Amino acid sequence: MQVKRHILDQLRQGSLSSHDRLPTERELTEQFGVNRNTVRHALGILEREGKIYRSGRKGWFASGQRLIFDPSREHVNFDRLARRQGFEPAWQVRESGTTQTTGELQESFGVAEGTPLFHVFETGTLDGQPVYYSEYFFLAEVCPGFLPKIITRPMTDVLRDDYGIELFQKSLLIRPISLRERMAGLLDLPVRYPGVFFRRVKTSRTGQVVQVDYEYWRADSIELRSNFSPET
Repeated sequence: MQVKRHILDQLRQGSLSSHDRLPTERELTEQFGVNRNTVRHALGILEREGKIYRSGRKGWFASGQRLIFDPSREHVNFDRLARRQGFEPAWQVRESGTTQTTGELQESFGVAEGTPLFHVFETGTLDGQPVYYSEYFFLAEVCPGFLPKIITRPMTDVLRDDYGIELFQKSLLIRPISLRERMAGLLDLPVRYPGVFFRRVKTSRTGQVVQVDYEYWRADSIELRSNFSPET
């Protein structure tokens, strides 16, 4: 509790700012005269509370400001949402190409098995800090020539401006997960780090499903909030 309170005090007082590195486990052990297991237990509690995080073998760091996301809204553009909250967002396409609908994707799109899809795998950052890994799937027949256009432009902007497709959220699934090896590695996090999984199914104005997203966020980078008004 002493180790935990000390770090929380530093966070509240500003001695530790977002993404600042904490003292090493050895330094904390010597400072408080306790064994390393005690220090690790305190750090583990703070990690579960979202106050700090581990970055590979680099050590422990103070968590940054969280991106606030309202899951009740129809659709969210990551770039615009982040900038409104004072972040500098960026994204990088890791892989893109074509695939076909099978299994869950076929069910989500509501089309015949083997229907052509575009797929895009990307990572995103806030103020240079990796925060999510995403897999996006698009119905190829509604947006021919789509992939080269998204290298420098947000995907939602390309769909709206180049294809006249305005997106509407049909369904949203949210659940806690532990990040698998590939995802954790891309986000510079330990394997099984706490994450949040989003599955979004999006339609055009006509109700046709045109996009399905699988997003994997580090849990300490996002906060879900919704405001509701009483029925009148």
